[in-house]
Amino acid sequence: MATKKQAAGKKSGGRKNKSMHGVDTAQLHTSIFGEGGSDIIPGELIVQLDDATAASITQSIPRGPMRGRAMAGTTRFGVSALDNALATLKVTSVTRLHPPAPVESMAMAEATVMASTFRVTFDKSTSVNRAMEQVRQVAGVQYVEPNCYRETCAIPNDPDFPSQWGLAKINAPAAWDRTTGSPNIVVAVIDTGVDLDHPELGPLLVPGFDMVDLGANPTPPPGFRFEGDFQGRDNVPQDEVGHGTHVAGTIACLSNNTRSVAGVTWQCRLMPVKVLTRIVNIANPSDVRGTGSAADIAAGIRWAVDHGARVLNLSLGGTTDTQVERDAIAYAIARGAVVCAAMGNRGLGGPTSFPAAYPDVVAVGAIDATDLRANFSQVGPHIDIVGPGVDILSTVWNDSTTRMSGTSMATPHVAGVAALVLSCNSSLTGAQVADILRQTARPLRDVPADPVPNNNYGFGCVDAQAAVNRACPRIIRTLQISCRHTLQISCRRTLQISCRQSRLVLCGPSTVISCPSRTIACDPLPSRLVLCGPSTVIRCPQPSVTLRCPSTLVCGGPIGPGDPGPLEASAGDSECCENMPQSEADWAYYDPYAGWYGDEGAE
Repeated sequence: MATKKQAAGKKSGGRKNKSMHGVDTAQLHTSIFGEGGSDIIPGELIVQLDDATAASITQSIPRGPMRGRAMAGTTRFGVSALDNALATLKVTSVTRLHPPAPVESMAMAEATVMASTFRVTFDKSTSVNRAMEQVRQVAGVQYVEPNCYRETCAIPNDPDFPSQWGLAKINAPAAWDRTTGSPNIVVAVIDTGVDLDHPELGPLLVPGFDMVDLGANPTPPPGFRFEGDFQGRDNVPQDEVGHGTHVAGTIACLSNNTRSVAGVTWQCRLMPVKVLTRIVNIANPSDVRGTGSAADIAAGIRWAVDHGARVLNLSLGGTTDTQVERDAIAYAIARGAVVCAAMGNRGLGGPTSFPAAYPDVVAVGAIDATDLRANFSQVGPHIDIVGPGVDILSTVWNDSTTRMSGTSMATPHVAGVAALVLSCNSSLTGAQVADILRQTARPLRDVPADPVPNNNYGFGCVDAQAAVNRACPRIIRTLQISCRHTLQISCRRTLQISCRQSRLVLCGPSTVISCPSRTIACDPLPSRLVLCGPSTVIRCPQPSVTLRCPSTLVCGGPIGPGDPGPLEASAGDSECCENMPQSEADWAYYDPYAGWYGDEGAE
């Protein structure tokens, strides 16, 4: 099993950031669980069994939630030792978290592990820690852990900032000269859902899913209440918070249509996967956020990848490391997906946020319009890259737009660039795309002596133009003339004259290639003249140049009596060239693209 990225072992210094553009710093830093509060969901465990124990299950266990339904679900595994341990917990349901492992898969090992993962719900009066200890003692239990809440990493702020500065900051307009995205590339927005009939987003949506199932009577964090659709899974991932819709509009939005806002991509498709639901601050009802469980997030990741998502955007996080999410992300990476996740909004010294700190995830921090780390953006050695995250204008539910700040807003800028990269080169793996994002980022540091990467900015600000150019290098278009035929001159021994070098021709109205005469000295006999064939005229559309074909002819030895003299040959003759060997080295000169691959180039 992969090990987690190490959390930051020290605080990162640097320039002090002030609150900008109306961002309420205190509000952005506050978690719904409060400082030191618990994010553990009462009455729930995640249990994974080893292969042998999973194979011995005799009970029929469904996948998906049973708690919001009238029918009663199973409360047993059909494995005696495990059922005996669960009996004292007053278990209310046992459900499979993921579908069965396929017969063949790119991520067969990861899928097999996930197929043995279950969610167990029990009486909330029982301590979760006590329940974990009881189940952990049973032979065949691979791991047991609490189910934990996750939350969004943004809240709305000042609506007066005048423009979408983030797109220019990441060089998106320059990248659009190469690609504006492909409808074949799907980005999963694993979040609070998306406003399904938003005029700027609706035409770009593919079918999604609502994974949220907190039960009929969930226990919210103190001071908050749940609202809206929070129980029972279905295929209507409608946003009731606005967060997922804002994230989606940054990734992809109908653009160049004189309406509303633009997205990083214009044509890539959006897959709404709802894993967070609406939660409201009772004392301040305008404080509306999104929250959900690690189990539902893991199920959403699996569902998105299995339904064709190439890029996953996770603008959410929590402070507890869970194996259930680790397994889901490992599965997504093994299937070739790019996983982008927000670093979190608790600033310097904030606790490590997951899933950003999991292996192979592209962890995204936030900067402001002056290239400074946003004061709320968390830091650490696992940060990969940063993106615009202060006063980001994008779509919101109810067919509108607004500005939000947070690492939640920075992450979709990076996910959008990943989608552009795949749009121009769909053969890349997720790992290759992630590496391109890091290696082409514009380096940022607080002081000149800071290394790159560093704990505040990672490799720097995502650069759409550089990333696209790296993934899809421009080919310098030139006309190339290669001498493909061998001419023979017969002296005493047969000599070969081979044209080994290509000549680049800059096209003009006409380009004349002429071959001057050469004199071959064959001692001791008098020299003989070998004449080149007629000139070849090439008609092209640009200024002309004249290229001449130099060659050096050397006889293999003196001419003896009766030997024929040199033969006259034409550059267009092929009779003397048939069946002559051509080395692999020679063919390199005929490759029209040899030596012309690069990140950037001129037409």
